[in-house]
Amino acid sequence: MLKKIETVILKEKKYGLILVPMMIFSVIVIVYLTNGTHASYIHLIYIPIILSAYYWGGYAASIVAAISGILLGLVPLNVAEGIKQNTMSWIHRMIMLIIIGYLTGNLFKKLEELNEYLKDKELISDITGLYNTKKLFYDLTDLIEKGNRFTIISVKLTNIEGIGKYVDFNLVQKLIKLLISDMKAKFEHLSMYSSSDDELILILPDDCQYFDKIKDLVNKYSTAVKIDGFEVRMPLKAGIYNFGGKTESPIEIYNKSRVASEQGEINESGIYYYDVQIDNERKELYEIAGSLHKALNNNEFYLVYQPKINIQENKISGVEVLLRWDRGDKKPVGPGVFIDVAEKIGLIRDISKYVIENVIKQIKIWEKENISIHCSINLTAQELTDQELIEWAVGKIESHDIDRSMIEIEITERVLNKEFEKINKHLEYLREIGYKISIDDFGTGYNSLMMIGMIHYDVLKIDKFFLDRMCNFEDRELVRKIIDYVHVLDKKVVAEGVETEKQLNFLKEYGCDEVQGYYFSKPLLAEDFAKFYKEFYKMN
Repeated sequence: MLKKIETVILKEKKYGLILVPMMIFSVIVIVYLTNGTHASYIHLIYIPIILSAYYWGGYAASIVAAISGILLGLVPLNVAEGIKQNTMSWIHRMIMLIIIGYLTGNLFKKLEELNEYLKDKELISDITGLYNTKKLFYDLTDLIEKGNRFTIISVKLTNIEGIGKYVDFNLVQKLIKLLISDMKAKFEHLSMYSSSDDELILILPDDCQYFDKIKDLVNKYSTAVKIDGFEVRMPLKAGIYNFGGKTESPIEIYNKSRVASEQGEINESGIYYYDVQIDNERKELYEIAGSLHKALNNNEFYLVYQPKINIQENKISGVEVLLRWDRGDKKPVGPGVFIDVAEKIGLIRDISKYVIENVIKQIKIWEKENISIHCSINLTAQELTDQELIEWAVGKIESHDIDRSMIEIEITERVLNKEFEKINKHLEYLREIGYKISIDDFGTGYNSLMMIGMIHYDVLKIDKFFLDRMCNFEDRELVRKIIDYVHVLDKKVVAEGVETEKQLNFLKEYGCDEVQGYYFSKPLLAEDFAKFYKEFYKMN
């Protein structure tokens, strides 16, 4: 971009070599044809002098002024009467023109220097003193237009904000300068850029051997760096994108290096290459986040109900309530994805209210059809720490005169990894006033045994992972022992993901209380569940 501007200026100067002489000649002719230098048209000579000052500066303008003054001196004062100019008059005029040309040229020079200063300042980051992203995009544009292949690296300082906030703000500037100094030492003669105080950017030629140098930097700042009496750890994430000459804009190239640097653990060091699959997943998540508001307003969410079968008494004991999202022609998204996004953007409370309100409505509808059924609702950590939401839900259920024991709250051990004490307190409160607590996906986490000893619950659900392996004697025995242990504690056991008669027979033999899975039914819409319910009891 900058080179394009310079090319335009050079072309203008070349045109000036033709334009200025033509204008001087034109002014001389006009002065002569308007009867000499006594007329006001003589002042037109300032135009080519000012143009020459603009194109070539004060000295060149002085020469043009001298030539113009001499040529005007040859024109009579009055052409018609043949009166010549006074020699001293046209010499004084020439001197004035030279002075004006010189001063105007210097003025243009000062303006150009000021413009260059402002332009350079506009391209420099006030925080780091490096080129900013505006200059980065100019340079990327030039490289792309030349057809060059290159590597762009985004170096992210992961915890610089925390250092400034909790250690010492002045330390931040010193750490950044230290890192910049280290990077310049390893990548001499290469331009470096910064988008902010927590990101530095490098553009490297295609043949540059950069990996070991970047690795050294990352390793250095992964351990504590001593500065001003402090030992500070500043993990770096290096995101690398190798540009191979595709049709991409500067912002797309830059963003790919940034996407690469967002991989891995948030506050841990690492070197990561751009992965198009990760990029697509991120874009999909942002698209999902943008669509969630519309989904709530347009009633795109709906509930399905997966039957739970009491295999000892051969009856339908309840349903697990599952949230689904009808996205029309768009790619389907599972609750494991959109619930996580909803938590991050602050929509989880609205979604929870939608689920609870619709479960309440459905229970009342089923009551009219003589279907009395327990409903299990899954809650996240964020929902279980939301005192206002819990109070709202309890009040809502009470206002519709629904037996509390008809509602079962399902949690996973992942829920308890965050704010355990607060969550457990809320669970105990809910259980004390009559709601059932169920531990879902048991056995799939590292803390499963610890979990069942730390919280009070009513139902434990064995994950499908174990049922799929019941062909192995060891896994069958593990399932048997889990069931026996839970029964000793006077709790119920539900086996998830039952798909075969063989699995069902084993579970019956081991005394499992309830099962759910495709052997009996997939999750059903409310009206389909009502049909399933009636058909089940007709057949049994």
